[in-house]
Amino acid sequence: MKNIIIFILLSLFSIHLVFANTELIKLFQASFNTHYEEARCGDNILGLIHRADLQKINLNNANILEITNQGFSVFGMLNAEYARASGRHGAPGERNWYHHVVLEMDGLIYDFDFGNTPQVTTTQKYIEQMFLNDKRKSEGGEFYVGREEKLKYYEITVKPALETMHARRNRVVSPDGETMRLQQFIESYAR
Repeated sequence: MKNIIIFILLSLFSIHLVFANTELIKLFQASFNTHYEEARCGDNILGLIHRADLQKINLNNANILEITNQGFSVFGMLNAEYARASGRHGAPGERNWYHHVVLEMDGLIYDFDFGNTPQVTTTQKYIEQMFLNDKRKSEGGEFYVGREEKLKYYEITVKPALETMHARRNRVVSPDGETMRLQQFIESYAR
């Protein structure tokens, strides 16, 4: 009986997340091609936040995630594995960036550079597919970094989305946010 109650509660929580994010998901899907600028991940996300704010979508739980590589792999660049139009024949594939910016809200990630279609996915699945599914050269990868290296040296700064958007709009300093290694982020946020 206890397991059934837990299952029902988890199901209701999942349904709540889907309904809570429906408007944001629709806006993201509509914006994926029309408001995308290559190599402008931060601007793409701030634009999404701005459009959502104009539509009065509740973004109180939304966070901007700034991802960087603090190690020496790939010359300190962030190695993504499922980036938009980066693989053979325009398929999603490997790409290196100096940093990357995405939106997280209620355990879901919104990223204009994740794959070739507008996909909203869980934080855990996103991290696995975008960063940790690293391929060796024999598997078709170009810059193998390795899971342990990424978990240890990739760093994520979590900032409140609305405060960050307002700071940028008003040309004032953005909120500091909380910074942690990818491993720590997974343990605390990506559940």
